[in-house]
Amino acid sequence: MMRQLHKRKQSSLAERTEDLHRWLESEAGKVLVEREKQLLERETATVFGFHAVQYALSWQENLLGSSPVRRQFILGCESMSERQGVQMIADPMHWPVTPGSLDLVLLQHTLEIADSPHRLLSEAANSIIPEGKLMIIGFNPFGLFQIARWCLPSQRRLLSHAAFLTPSRLRDWLALLNFRVEKVVYGGYVNPAKRALSRFLAGMHWDLIEASLERWQIPLGGFYLLVATRETPGVIPMRKSWSDERKRFVGQPLAGSNAGRECG
Repeated sequence: MMRQLHKRKQSSLAERTEDLHRWLESEAGKVLVEREKQLLERETATVFGFHAVQYALSWQENLLGSSPVRRQFILGCESMSERQGVQMIADPMHWPVTPGSLDLVLLQHTLEIADSPHRLLSEAANSIIPEGKLMIIGFNPFGLFQIARWCLPSQRRLLSHAAFLTPSRLRDWLALLNFRVEKVVYGGYVNPAKRALSRFLAGMHWDLIEASLERWQIPLGGFYLLVATRETPGVIPMRKSWSDERKRFVGQPLAGSNAGRECG
């Protein structure tokens, strides 16, 4: 199983949140987020339901705005409490959502900075109904953008507080949470890193290269969009009434810390 490309620096969640959000607001970051929104619009167009939650570093934007899901909420951690656009503040390790109540959950660049990525993923997964969708946008550790980052001196290197996860690792975690991965789509190949790469590859037709790589879906994009579906639990066999065996938790999510809490 593939691991993180590198370990992040020691820092608080607030520091990591601010560091990553500041980059997403940069020129290169805005290019990346715009392409993420375009891919999301395509993937969410066929997802219907009543409730959706967005936990994202681009909290000032409604990334699910084009989704047909009726009610949408933007969830944020305490460090986002003063930010415009955030509608619910909660500990990301303890979602204030009734288990099995959401039709769609989006995690955008939040697993990379979470204190415990696996716990955050469990909380998000536990809140989704059977056949509901989980969409994850993350930085690709092996993308051209990351290669360009490592060409810079360490003191000038951006996103040093983030720990990037590979799609293969997320696939393993999601299998344990009873999710099947439907697809992984890559984007943002060269445009976010155009300035850094132009010093080495001057005169290149960047837009043409970007379009070609995205069409071929070579796994070198700056980010990936992973789409997963929660599988319907199987039929639980009936036990005899006199059986003294302890009841098993068949098909239950790993995390149960958000039981009994309603959406605000």
